[in-house]
Amino acid sequence: MAEKPAYPFCLADASTEMTSIVFLLGAGFGVDAASEAGNPIAASHPARYPLVSDLGKMCFGLDTLPADKSIEELFQESIATGDLDPIETLYDLLMEADYYITPVLRPDSDHSDNTYLRFLRDFPSAPLLTFNYDSLPELLLLSVRSWRPDDGYGVAVQLGGTPIQDTSLVPERSVRPVLHLHGTLCVYPVISYIQPGPRLGPDMLRLKDAPDFVFDPDALAFVPFEGVPAGHGYKHIPDRVIAPVPDKAEGLKSKFIKAVYSQAKAMVTRATQIVVIGYSFNPHDHTSYAPLLAAATGRRVFLVTPEAHCLLERLAEDYPRIHWEGASLSFRDWVRNGYPGVTTRENVI
Repeated sequence: MAEKPAYPFCLADASTEMTSIVFLLGAGFGVDAASEAGNPIAASHPARYPLVSDLGKMCFGLDTLPADKSIEELFQESIATGDLDPIETLYDLLMEADYYITPVLRPDSDHSDNTYLRFLRDFPSAPLLTFNYDSLPELLLLSVRSWRPDDGYGVAVQLGGTPIQDTSLVPERSVRPVLHLHGTLCVYPVISYIQPGPRLGPDMLRLKDAPDFVFDPDALAFVPFEGVPAGHGYKHIPDRVIAPVPDKAEGLKSKFIKAVYSQAKAMVTRATQIVVIGYSFNPHDHTSYAPLLAAATGRRVFLVTPEAHCLLERLAEDYPRIHWEGASLSFRDWVRNGYPGVTTRENVI
């Protein structure tokens, strides 16, 4: 098989023809997944994708947040004091949701008639840009044989394990990318290598000219793909993503994130419509979404979230050169109602 290009979705040399639609996903995208999967484990230990409003209780044991604190500020304070339990709890919750929920949503499961597979099939090639850390979209796309990890993250990713024996299980290349704008729990960069020393001399640690991105799904089953065995550059899961803190500027400078943003902005620029699902444009995330909205100037941006009616006025005032519309619906209700405000016709990138 011919070697895949490092950036299979890079648009730098692509036609200037407009693509029809790009999706931007926030935490609200996954909120219906547990119920769509039949709440797969016991109520005493539920697996679900949490919303920001859940994290005070789940990560800090707080029934209500302090009046003068946001959840991002609480995470920042805990990290600054060396207490990593809250942030590790968040990542554990997301990995647990991926582990228990996504297998039940696959096309070969008892819950295959679900809104997530319906959405992915009705928009079969539209890029998915996501601020989420979880792997819900990738695992479902892999289950319908339209995505693979070595090219589906928007950067070239190294795979481990043995060669794939049954190539019918996976596509030759990903049909569309899933671009993780804040990083993914399943990929980390390796920025150095060990250079053998001269005879009787010590080995030396050297920096790479460019990082290698390594696929490591930890306990998640990305069958038939496996992670790369941990080496000297291994990064633990909390170090793979931009933490949900007020100032994400430093994290946005990482090589992985910059490469992903470059492609995301190009896709937004070429789209005739951007559909935002379950994202609230929290002012704390301004540094994250501002580059995308700058690229969306003159475009139609359609919000799908129960709070759409509240958000539209603020966003229209802050970004008047964007055509804002929306539906005050959950993701599930929007799908079940036939995608009001959005056409399912799309052009392939």
